[in-house]
Amino acid sequence: MITHLGIVIPAHNEQDEILGCLDSVAQAGAQLPDGFAQSSTRILVVADACTDETVSRVADFAEQHSQVTLLETTFKNVGSARNFAWNHFKQTAEADRDVNFDLTWIAFTDADSRVPTHWLTTHLAMAEAGSDCLVGTVSPRPDTGSAALIAKWHSHHTLLEDHPHVFGANLGIRGSYLNIIGGMPQLPLGEDAATVAAVLAAGGNVRRTDTCRVLTSARLEGRAEGGFSSFMQSLL
Repeated sequence: MITHLGIVIPAHNEQDEILGCLDSVAQAGAQLPDGFAQSSTRILVVADACTDETVSRVADFAEQHSQVTLLETTFKNVGSARNFAWNHFKQTAEADRDVNFDLTWIAFTDADSRVPTHWLTTHLAMAEAGSDCLVGTVSPRPDTGSAALIAKWHSHHTLLEDHPHVFGANLGIRGSYLNIIGGMPQLPLGEDAATVAAVLAAGGNVRRTDTCRVLTSARLEGRAEGGFSSFMQSLL
């Protein structure tokens, strides 16, 4: 049984999106089994090089939600931000001498995403079933882009079980495997795919699934050049 759960959300100038993301994660957390140790669940928001009101908005949210921790960095690098959060979670968990990283799960999403209510329960169920890495699907949010643009996006993606994609907005990894691969690759882009490749190279069991699809922004001005928004721009 998973005993320690971390949810990592990197955020770079996401004042308009972060609270919607946090609300969805909180709702997913409310679906965790009654016996799950809520005290062992942490939601880590990494405000990375933010110059807008992201920090204050997360701080206000954290005052009402004790499981939320605000971390501030200046990397302007999503891979470094994710890795910073993992190291913070790891150090905190190690203070509990009973922690077993085989029984620890880290779920990653993005600040402009909305997770479904069954997101965390699905991640944990697949971890319990033996998956060391969950590679979930995403799709653009209908409220953030035109129907024509989103249809073009879907024409380039196959969303089903054993799909071929990797999205950092819907990724889960067993803690022991994050230890084995040395944490998240500190790349400004492609850290998600590099992580999955490293887990596979280490002999991990990777499950690709469409059962907990995350909705993410279809915006055209993203936070990482070459990322999801750049692909959306290419479809215009």
